[in-house]
Amino acid sequence: MDAEKLELGTIDGSVVAGATLLSVDRRWWHIASAVLVLAGITLVGASFGLKEFRDGQGILTGKFVLPLSAGVGLLVLGCLAATAWRVFAGWLCVALVGEAASLQMIDAGRLIHFQHYRSLSDLLQQHSFELVFVVLQTCIVVYAIARYLGPIVAWLRSNVGHWKIAIAILFLIFAGAAVTPDLKIYTTSLLLGAWVQVVSLGTVIIMVAAVPDASMERIGAKIDAVVDGSDRRTTTRPRLDRFAVGAALFVVLLAAALSYFVYQAYPHVPDEAQYLFQARYMAAGQLTVKAPAVPEAFSLYMVPYLDDRWYSIFSPGWPAMLAVGVWAGVEWLVNPVLAGVCILLAYVFFQQVYDRRSARIAVILLSCSPWFIFMGMNFMGHMFTLAAALGGAVILLNSLASRRIWMCLLAGGLIGVVSLIRPLDGAIVAVLLGITVLAYSITWRRRILSAAALVSGTIATASLVLPYDMAVTGNAFVMPIDAYYTKYFWPKVMALGFGPERGMGWGLDAFPGHSPLEALINAALNTSLLQTELFGWGVGSLFLITFFVLSGKVRRKDLWAVLSIAVVVLTYGLFWYHGGPDFGARYWFVSIIPLVALTVSGIEWLSRLAPNPVKHRMMLAVLCLVSLTLICYIPWRSADKYYHYLGVDPSIRELARDHHFGKSLILILGSESPDYQTAWTLNPVNFDGDSPIFAFDKGIAVQTRILSSFADRQIWLVDGPSITGGGYRVEAGPMDAEKDLKTGKR
Repeated sequence: MDAEKLELGTIDGSVVAGATLLSVDRRWWHIASAVLVLAGITLVGASFGLKEFRDGQGILTGKFVLPLSAGVGLLVLGCLAATAWRVFAGWLCVALVGEAASLQMIDAGRLIHFQHYRSLSDLLQQHSFELVFVVLQTCIVVYAIARYLGPIVAWLRSNVGHWKIAIAILFLIFAGAAVTPDLKIYTTSLLLGAWVQVVSLGTVIIMVAAVPDASMERIGAKIDAVVDGSDRRTTTRPRLDRFAVGAALFVVLLAAALSYFVYQAYPHVPDEAQYLFQARYMAAGQLTVKAPAVPEAFSLYMVPYLDDRWYSIFSPGWPAMLAVGVWAGVEWLVNPVLAGVCILLAYVFFQQVYDRRSARIAVILLSCSPWFIFMGMNFMGHMFTLAAALGGAVILLNSLASRRIWMCLLAGGLIGVVSLIRPLDGAIVAVLLGITVLAYSITWRRRILSAAALVSGTIATASLVLPYDMAVTGNAFVMPIDAYYTKYFWPKVMALGFGPERGMGWGLDAFPGHSPLEALINAALNTSLLQTELFGWGVGSLFLITFFVLSGKVRRKDLWAVLSIAVVVLTYGLFWYHGGPDFGARYWFVSIIPLVALTVSGIEWLSRLAPNPVKHRMMLAVLCLVSLTLICYIPWRSADKYYHYLGVDPSIRELARDHHFGKSLILILGSESPDYQTAWTLNPVNFDGDSPIFAFDKGIAVQTRILSSFADRQIWLVDGPSITGGGYRVEAGPMDAEKDLKTGKR
């Protein structure tokens, strides 16, 4: 009896002791969680508050992303430290800091050039911490991933093949760096880019593998509920739902925030300045403006300063849409709204071509694409082009499915709208949708009728350019861009095709003229931009597409995407310029939809080959990559590149307001671009009225003439940022043209 009591007492004591230890263990985990959360909040605050992460003018630099990412990682780790997800959270923290650290190793910056990795000496001297962290990340990833390598290699061999794997690896390595004539920089970028891609991939694999099976089953069910949808209606007809509307609102808010706070609601690229100039005089009911007095003082690249009437050289479609924003006083909001429209149209389009699950995955990818988001932030016409092209495709597919031939007229009308925005994109969309009609119509009668309706609708809207060209250039068959470059440069300088007379000889142009070799180089440059900008993934944005296409498992319903990309690449290969690094591969922007489609098909290909637990881990990996983009890449790109991009400082607006310039003449001293270009954008339509007029100080001879022509205005002299090393600064004023400037008083 006593022994039994003793035994029971021992057992009860062990239970109590075990419960006590468990309680203590949990208590320590909760304490650790609180400490980690506090540390995370501190780091996030420090990333915005400390001067170490700002430049000499107090502006955030790309360096702030490192403490920001570390802080977010610690916050997640702190919240999950007392759960079964703690190991996953730890690896997520490593992935966040590793991504942010590797971004610091890149030389992108605010001046125009293709980004590349910094030299080894630069990394060792100025970015040693980031380099050391990536090295440490590599060591722990190599150690942790060893047990997964065998199954991964075996799977690749059986589903892709040896030589295809080799091609994929080579393609991804060369896509990871922009071609440059400096072989040292190019080689360094290739090696560092390949290193970062492999380490990032390994980190993501280990991170999702660390989730316990039981937890993965629960989270997998939630992922399926989101991407499959929970609508009880049985209809399969493509339609919008709360998911699509929520994604569109997210995109509008994000792009609008970037446009207002990062881009400062102001055009930075010369093309944007001309678009806004055109939109303003269109909003005023004009197709041209009268040339100002002393045009030399107001001339810029792309301004026909020798003509009696001034005009923008671009097609009228996008400026006409932008004019709506000008009229409402929110021109900076037009592209963010169009980005939201594109999300809604893309959601319907992907349902028409695939299914709702694919459409939702595509919308998630598109909504978090840096290429898409930053294109929705700017003043360029590409987002309107994409919206019109998507609208035409959605209507055309609806027409083919419902057998309503008259709807092809509407689809053709939107093709014509695309041609009014970007004529070459209009030709590309016309070819692709024309092929769609011929390929998917059931009978030849329907093919002929649908094609005729499509062509008629296209002609009806595209031909609107004829009276516009007549009004601007005096010839209905001469576009303003052709008239300008022929008169101010030489014939065929902007023509398609190959030849020595093509091209402007810009610094980013590989060779004089244009040739097939240069077309290949341009394609390589744009491919490198896609690898980084499409999704902003450290593993490479083209990773899934590359392995999916090379696997040979591309389905018939994916061929449209492959064909679309090929048509875009080959067509723009005929143009001498690659488009530059301003906003990713911007000339190829209409290819973003087929690129997203192939990425989604790549995800589904992997899912079909994997059992449910692994399938869910793959989808979790994609969501983690998307999260890394939102936390690391987009903030880094915003601060490192697009704030004051190309040296444009819109503070001239505040200077004009604070000094009450009113009806005056402001002479800008400094560089023509960006100092004067930035101020030029503020000039009133027709360069008259009671608003301030901004002219460029080109020397005494021009100054004397302009002072005589604007003798009724007070004069201000303003130094540009290239002189001040900061913002704009009033050097002198207000002054009277007759009494002060002509007597030499400044």
